[in-house]
Formats: sequence, C-alpha cells, structure tokens
Amino acid sequence: MKINFGYHKQLGKYEDIDEDELLASLTNEEIQELEKVMAEIEPDTNIPTGLRQEDQTAKQPTGTFCREALLKYWENETHRLLERLLGTQNFQLHHEDWATGGDGEKEARSSNWNFVDLSRLDCKRNGNSGQKPKGIHKGALHHQVTPERPSGNPTDIVKTLENILSNDTSLNEVNLNNIENISQEVLVSFADALISNTHVEVFSLANTHADDQVAFALAEMLKKNCSITNLNVESNFISGKGILALIGSVQYNTTLVELRFHNQRHICGGQVEMEMVKLLRDNTTLLKLGYHFDLPGPRMSATGILTRNQDLPLRRKDERKSLGGTQGSTRDDLLAAIRRSSIGTLRRARHLTFVQDMTK
Repeated sequence: MKINFGYHKQLGKYEDIDEDELLASLTNEEIQELEKVMAEIEPDTNIPTGLRQEDQTAKQPTGTFCREALLKYWENETHRLLERLLGTQNFQLHHEDWATGGDGEKEARSSNWNFVDLSRLDCKRNGNSGQKPKGIHKGALHHQVTPERPSGNPTDIVKTLENILSNDTSLNEVNLNNIENISQEVLVSFADALISNTHVEVFSLANTHADDQVAFALAEMLKKNCSITNLNVESNFISGKGILALIGSVQYNTTLVELRFHNQRHICGGQVEMEMVKLLRDNTTLLKLGYHFDLPGPRMSATGILTRNQDLPLRRKDERKSLGGTQGSTRDDLLAAIRRSSIGTLRRARHLTFVQDMTK
C-alpha cells in the first residue's frame, strides 16, 4: 500500500494530463512567461551569473549617452533648487554698483532684498564718509539681510557686528545658527570683534559651514576674551586640527563653561580624541563638553575631568572652611596659653613675696 504525505496527495490529479497538448494550447505570451520561469528555476550553468538575468526594461532607448547634456541638466536643476529656496530669481547684485552709488541704489530699493548698504549710501549722501567700521570685513557690509529667511533666524548680521565692536552693554547673546550664505570672512570678523568685547556671553554659529579658518580665529578669540561662557560650533566643517586649536585655547581661558562642537563633517578619530583629553587636563573651568567620544578611554577621561571641574568649587569652599576653623582653634589655644602663663607668673610672684616675708 502506497501512502502519500503532504503535497504529494495533490499531485495525483496531474498524472493523466497530456503535456504536449497543454503546451500546444499556450499563446506566445504565455510561452515567453513560461520560459522566464523555467530559466529562473533551472538556469544555464554555461552562462555567467551576472548575465543570467534578462533585461526587463520596457522603455525604449532615448539615444546615446551625452555627458554635456547631463551636466547641463544638473546645472539647471541646481539653479531651480536655489531659486526655490531663496524665494527669488535675482538674488545677487554686483558690488560695483554700490561703490559707484549710481543705479545700484534704485535697483536695491526696487528689489525684494533689503541690503544694509542702503544706509551707507544715505550717510554718504548726507556728508558722512560712509567707510566701513574698523574690524568689519568687506564681505560683511555686502551681506544680504532678509526679513524672512528659510532658517527663521532674524539676526541682522551687520548691526550685530557693529554692536559687538562698540561693546554694546545690551548685547549678551549672538545667534548666527543656520544662517544661509554667510561667508567665512564674516564669521572670522565676528571672532575678531569678540576679542575686545566684554559683554557677549553666548556665541552660537551652528550649521553655518564654518571651517578650520573660523576655528583658528575662534581659538585666538578665546585666548583673549574674558566674557564668553558658551560657544557652539556644532554641525560645521571643522576638522581635527580646528578642534584641537579650540581645545588648546581653553587652557588660557578662565570663563568658558560650555563648549559644543559635535556633528562635524570630518571625523576626529582616536588620535585627535586622545590629544583633546591631554589638553583638557590643564583647564579647571569647563563644565560641559558637547561632543560624543568614539573611544571609551578618552570618553571616560573627559568625563572625569569635567567631574573634577564641577567639584572644584565645593573643594575650595571646604578648604576655606577648614582653614577658618584651624585659625580659630589656634587663636583659642594661644589665649589659653597666655592665661596659663599669667596665672603661673602670679603664683610665682605670690610665692616669692611669702618667702621674703618669712625671712624678715
């Protein structure tokens, strides 16, 4: 007795089918589909593996490859994307018009862009020299200031830079985060202006495409500035050299409390992280470090350094208390010794008087 298990029970109904008659009844499309299925089930071993899959593209070829046409297409797509992001098709004016003071002013006033150089032209017309303030880079004076940026940052770049140079007491925070099309020279101008400023405490320039040039300028600023407590340069293009320059300047700074430089385009690497820890050991004021170490060794060392810096004020307070208690106990001991010596002297004097009276 033959026993069938599983799917074998369902195969009995196909034993009496005539395969030749079934193939003869198939259409051309069905035969091609059957050939594709059979090629996948039982591929030809004489054909290389990379050539066994047949071309299934139904689209007709458009022609031979043209590199120039592809580059032109990419260029047009880039311009279209920039126009959509900036909200205007004419987003660049020639700086030569501003220098001559001719038709450039009319073009700027009729444009949707609000350029700070309009005030320069008005001052020049009223008799002012119109020269740029000392320390402001030429590119900063021609920077476009839009009332509605895609980033939503409303900071007026030139006005803020002038307030920093004038050491405005009301300016405590400078936020340049996510500002579009800000040049590296403008960022360097901000760093140079903050060297002599004594009121700005928070400086943020995250996601501004800052590179090593800006990092070196910020490092020089931290060596001389005595008011910055928070510095944020996250999400930029600073390499390991720029990061080490920033960390190295912290050992000369006694006011910086928080430094954030995570999410850079360039990976720091293990060697840079170990150098960062060596430089951090010389600083005693940094409490927060916005960076995630990849290696566990530098990560634990940096955590220990920051914990040490956080505990230092408490230790100094305890030392002052203990020093004050020691001084108090020393004073009490000194007074007690004086009292004891006075009592002893008085007793000796009384004894000497008694002896003299007895001898008389």
